[in-house]
Amino acid sequence: MKPCRMQVLLLIVCLFVMAAPLLAQTSAPPATVAMAGTPSAELPDAPSPEPHSAAPSSSNSSAIARPTANATQITDKEFVAATGVLFGSTFATVELTHRCLEAGFCSLVPRALVRRRAMYGVSLPADAGITVLGYYLKRGQHKWWFVPAAIVTAGNAVYGIHAAQHMR
Repeated sequence: MKPCRMQVLLLIVCLFVMAAPLLAQTSAPPATVAMAGTPSAELPDAPSPEPHSAAPSSSNSSAIARPTANATQITDKEFVAATGVLFGSTFATVELTHRCLEAGFCSLVPRALVRRRAMYGVSLPADAGITVLGYYLKRGQHKWWFVPAAIVTAGNAVYGIHAAQHMR
């Protein structure tokens, strides 16, 4: 079965959605902020607060936030894997459900979601929202950041298996 133009377009859009956080990451190490009273080199592109004074005042140094020591990369292998499994399970569920509908076995699908475009139109934005939620949870250093994606993936697996069983 050759994919139609819409399927290829949806695949490309999903790949961009999954790759966007990775492309937004920079490879430069985070700049360290100098604390008052410690010797350090000036940042290359940072303008001095006052052009006439050589030493920064302590009030300006205390207003600058220090980066956290335990800062981790948010879009690591685990995040990309969880997002990939989430979107993969969505594609599998939509395709299996649509084939089950064509065979006439899946009759409990809402009338508004009978078309393939409608299924993708509902499920892909929902997956993008779950991915953004997981991103913010991971950025907030919650250790259960993957739970929303895991719940939706499990739901997709249940519906996909149900559609596959009734297609035979």
